[in-house]
Amino acid sequence: MEENYSEFYLAKCQKRLKEWRAPLDGWFCKKIIDVREDNEDAPLATCELCDCNKVRFIHVMDHDLYFEEVCVGCICAGVMQGDILAAKERERQMKNRAKRRKNFVAGEWKETAPMGALRTYTRMHRGQRIWISVYPGNRHYVRCNEKSISRYKGRPIRDFYSAVYVAFDLADPVEELL
Repeated sequence: MEENYSEFYLAKCQKRLKEWRAPLDGWFCKKIIDVREDNEDAPLATCELCDCNKVRFIHVMDHDLYFEEVCVGCICAGVMQGDILAAKERERQMKNRAKRRKNFVAGEWKETAPMGALRTYTRMHRGQRIWISVYPGNRHYVRCNEKSISRYKGRPIRDFYSAVYVAFDLADPVEELL
């Protein structure tokens, strides 16, 4: 059954790639995106290769000989890469990361001894100590390992709740899954 399933998607994906005059093999996953990371109710994505409209984790595929990235679902990513098991493993790791994120956000932070108007909160995640510091004027800084940031995705971190999400992304980055 698994073999027929793969053969079906292989034929469908290769047909679309041929229509685009794109390479049939040699693709690699550049990044993987959870379309519901910031909003659990966000609409699912559509695979650019097979048109499946139920894709939560987008595998952004790239090729040195093709002019643009292609955003696809798990099975199409595996077909393009020539390794369906590797694509399924990436997807499994992203599902696990989404669960860790949900638990992380619900977790408790311990306030360290306040120093004047500065408040600092800390906790551990996957063996790493994380700090959130709140300075006067509602300025938030997040520190994990040797990284310390006050801006995320080009914007200042303005509240504790946002700082918690930033802390998770610093401690548990998607890039480590690739």
